[in-house]
Amino acid sequence: MGAEDSEHMKVIRRWLAGEVVNNTVGIKLTGGPFNGRTKIVQLDQDALPPSRLRARGGRGQRPWNPAARHIYTPVRSPDAPAGWIYEYTGADTATDN
Repeated sequence: MGAEDSEHMKVIRRWLAGEVVNNTVGIKLTGGPFNGRTKIVQLDQDALPPSRLRARGGRGQRPWNPAARHIYTPVRSPDAPAGWIYEYTGADTATDN
């Protein structure tokens, strides 16, 4: 069996399709430098995604600021397979983690 047919890859494809598997799901990022990417997240006990994502880097970040962390917040979206999207809300340029 090839790697693309492994059980692990089957689960990843299910997450990317917006299916909740083991309380984990893939949620699309909209806006900002990570627009169109999918983040696989663990849902909490109420089936809610993490309240905020922070990501570094990304496409189109000009001028380059390696300290910037891009912030995304969850928004309910009945049009998204997972029922949620992460919407870009800005950059945090503080250098502390």
